[in-house]
Amino acid sequence: MKHPSRIAAVLAAGAAVALGGSAAPALANGFGLSLRPSSPAVVGKTMTIQVSGTIPPADTWAPYWFSLDAISTAVTTTCPADRWVGAQFATANGSIVVLSQSEKPDAAGSFTIPVAITPSSPGSVLLCGYTDDGMATTLAAAGLILDIQPASSGRSGLPSPPEYTRQGVKSCNVLMTGADAKSCIRDIVRNANARCRKLHTKRGRTSCQKSVRRAARSRP
Repeated sequence: MKHPSRIAAVLAAGAAVALGGSAAPALANGFGLSLRPSSPAVVGKTMTIQVSGTIPPADTWAPYWFSLDAISTAVTTTCPADRWVGAQFATANGSIVVLSQSEKPDAAGSFTIPVAITPSSPGSVLLCGYTDDGMATTLAAAGLILDIQPASSGRSGLPSPPEYTRQGVKSCNVLMTGADAKSCIRDIVRNANARCRKLHTKRGRTSCQKSVRRAARSRP
């Protein structure tokens, strides 16, 4: 089974996108939901997942809630139908990206929610979005698989080792908890230090590694 620290999409998260670029809307009694990435997912680059949904116009007076889970594709490539089952999968084999966010529809019942993620490791992750009534009823669901690509080996567009570390730590802490987050951060620091060691001067290498250590202690 793929270790949860490898799926940060994330997280954060954050890639060519499978499933044709966006998840088809899931409909139930007039409720709809879809997930669309703003750009390819690449390690170290912040991106947004654009959430679009609909609520029956006659029901826009009532509160409804959005949640987003990240689940390892080693576990499943299909989102559970129930919001709370998805949360359980994410807790055990991934992370909860958005726990509960209010959906604010317009008069026609349409709403959008941007979700920012910064992927910290290459690989694939299943994103599962849900609309629920704040209690036990899941009203709509949508899934999206992100294939997160490694950062470019060239200098253009590649963050410095300290910045890569800061972004990675943020993604690890957003997408994971406990031992999984610590393992994810260790991987980020290891990769950053490996890049520091490629610098030409000893002074440059030492300064780079000190900056990486400070970045690793940063908090979102």
